[in-house]
Amino acid sequence: MPANKARFETIVPNVLTICTYTEFAPFAYEEHGKVVGSDIFLLERFAREMGLGVTIIKKEFAGLWLTPGNGECDVAAAGMMKRVGRELGNTGVWSQSYMLVKRSLLIRRSDADVLKGPADFTGKKIVVTPTSTAHIDAEERYQPLGSIIIPVVPSQDEIVNQLLSHGVDAFGEGNVSNEYLAQKYVDGNGHRLLALADIHTMDQPETLRFAVRATDKRLLHRLNEFIAERQT
Repeated sequence: MPANKARFETIVPNVLTICTYTEFAPFAYEEHGKVVGSDIFLLERFAREMGLGVTIIKKEFAGLWLTPGNGECDVAAAGMMKRVGRELGNTGVWSQSYMLVKRSLLIRRSDADVLKGPADFTGKKIVVTPTSTAHIDAEERYQPLGSIIIPVVPSQDEIVNQLLSHGVDAFGEGNVSNEYLAQKYVDGNGHRLLALADIHTMDQPETLRFAVRATDKRLLHRLNEFIAERQT
């Protein structure tokens, strides 16, 4: 292992412990038994620069932001945004933002001409990850118009299978995640089977951040520096 250049405390000495939810591709997901994704890749690069190893702990999404403040990990990552109600506890803080996303619905491509705006989803089944921003958005934007909100996601692939088999009508996620899935699922000729609908912003800009253990604030400082360097 490279020499420890971090000069900050971690839960396990010389190791950055990351908590994540692995059904938010492309931010965090499993591939061939390994946890990968853009959030994980960024934090692994940060750890290497700091001379630290990496341990990844899989968690459910609900309450993921609480795990650093609870002393379960140094950083929590899975396409999360800072929102009212997502309290981090006394020893948790939000990092600097590293990405801006919008809300969207993933639908069958064959429905793209008829499912466009919120009113078109009256009576339609929309799946969302429990307690996610998509869940909040769906209850505010679609449920009052008669949409059926289903907060159950066994896996992203399972929901896409339900969507393609007409078991549900839409999957609420950020536009980055839904675009990833739309590119992934194609027919034998390489044509997309899925499309994005009703891409929109919410009541506040959806800036993605990491939740960070703040027992040693130098960790937050170094991570924010690392994020800022990659945005310039």
